[in-house]
Amino acid sequence: MRPLKLIRKVLEDARIKRPERVTTGVDVVGDIAIVKLPELTSAEKGRLALVLANEVKNVKSVYEQLGGIEGEFRLRNLRHLAAAKRTLTTHRENGCLFKVDVSRCYFSPRLSTERLRIARQVKANERVLNMFAGVGPFSIPIAKMARAKVTSCEINGYACDLHEENNSLNRVQDKIRVIRGDAANLATSMKSKFDRILMPHPSQTDRFLSKALTLARNGAVIHYYRQVPGIDLKEATASLTDELLSVVPEGTRIETRRVREVGPRWLEMAADLTLPH
Repeated sequence: MRPLKLIRKVLEDARIKRPERVTTGVDVVGDIAIVKLPELTSAEKGRLALVLANEVKNVKSVYEQLGGIEGEFRLRNLRHLAAAKRTLTTHRENGCLFKVDVSRCYFSPRLSTERLRIARQVKANERVLNMFAGVGPFSIPIAKMARAKVTSCEINGYACDLHEENNSLNRVQDKIRVIRGDAANLATSMKSKFDRILMPHPSQTDRFLSKALTLARNGAVIHYYRQVPGIDLKEATASLTDELLSVVPEGTRIETRRVREVGPRWLEMAADLTLPH
């Protein structure tokens, strides 16, 4: 069941009055459900959490997310609402398994389709760099499906630990190299260039694009994610394109698309940049 449909059913079962106060869905990571409920009372939050835990298949723990994604590691501020009080789980996605700690690592199940889309584009034997790898949800499907060589960079040391566990869990440990550290330092430490570069850090990607360009081969593809203002897709596309044209080499092909809405008049957009040969 899709996140928004799921939360609507739960609101009905929990007898929540004025359900229009809840405008977002529920994220289910492994067996942990995460909800945003700023407009509900404490009693309403408690009833809703119990319905999620008792009636929704595979949900063993319920947390409320307070505010947005924050900090250098892009973490959620979580408050326990119901059932098991733990934040480590195993999430299944696109034929892969991921150990995830939802309080200590960034992970969004809503990007599952996007991760699969990218993995299907990668050709065998490509050299792929993921500049913001997390626990491996982009890197591992690429290594598993395309049999490509992947370099994963991640600044969160605990996420790196889980990434390496997940590599072994999915039997791709010989195809992925995990680098612990800031992506800003990659340009000085890498001796070779890449056929494809992933930049899935939409709030700060613009700071690293010049670094990515120095690491890309001629003709490489860069997958660039960015949160941009826009009252509609046309305005958001124009904003993203203007930002890129001032940085990328002349002759770069830019293909943009909407990924998801992240706030009022804010969209997460993606641009596939094909560099000139």
